Amino acid sequence: MVYSMTGFAARTLVIFPTSDNPVNISLSLKALNSRFFETTCKLPYALNNFETDFIKLFKTRLVRGHIYFTIHASSQHLLSCTVKPNIDVIKGYLEAVDHIKKEAHMQGNLTLNDLLGLPNVFNVEEHDIDGDSRKLIYGTVEQLIEEVIEARKKEGISLKKDLEQRITAIQHEIDSIERAFNALMEQQKALVSEELEGLETLHEEVAEPRRQLLYSMLDKIDIHEEIVRFKSHLANFTTQLASPTIEKGKKIDFTLQELAREINTIAAKCSDSTISGLAINIKVELEKAREQVQNIV
Repeated sequence: MVYSMTGFAARTLVIFPTSDNPVNISLSLKALNSRFFETTCKLPYALNNFETDFIKLFKTRLVRGHIYFTIHASSQHLLSCTVKPNIDVIKGYLEAVDHIKKEAHMQGNLTLNDLLGLPNVFNVEEHDIDGDSRKLIYGTVEQLIEEVIEARKKEGISLKKDLEQRITAIQHEIDSIERAFNALMEQQKALVSEELEGLETLHEEVAEPRRQLLYSMLDKIDIHEEIVRFKSHLANFTTQLASPTIEKGKKIDFTLQELAREINTIAAKCSDSTISGLAINIKVELEKAREQVQNIV
């Protein structure tokens, strides 16, 4: 099974932080392709402490990609608050005012309005979100993940089909290269044999260097090993594509790099026009395949 890295899902739900205070929450989960696993979470302040749990969940279920997760609440004050006077601070202010009046011989009284304008005279305590709301949010996130995975799966089917077509085209081209190479080698061997026969009449000191040069020319255009390795990598590519492993994009990408390296060597070693044209066709197919593989988990 092949999974794409892209997918999107969104849900809206209602929670009740207090019995008479419903809050609408919109959740969206978007996954895009990335070389690594990355997350961007935008949460209301009251839910920030959930971020680490969400990231761990995304990493486990979605494996790879850039994950964008957003929760938007209709009320910025999700959780009920308790406001209490900070008695110690207030006493400190009053004592400080009395001290100033005494030391500076000043008159006047600190009014309630004056006191309310001073910093830290109140403590605001937010209560933890209730268990039912927590379960509802986590359950909804699980549903979003399932929807994104399903979207990835559907797109992965298209990706796999396209890559299988690329493999078929590449297999056809490398088979043609092998046939062209075999024909070329037979031709070159015949020419070398003729020249070797002509060397029989020459002195050994003259003939041997020429003989070695002819053998070297044959060796330089010999791409048999490269063709064998290319076919091995191509078979590995097919195996990886059919593997049940979820995370396979990087392995396939590395295999494509090896295929590109081998076809470059083939084109460089053998300057035959037919083989060069076929090698270019393979390079084009490999490049198309790499573009698709960049979006596989």
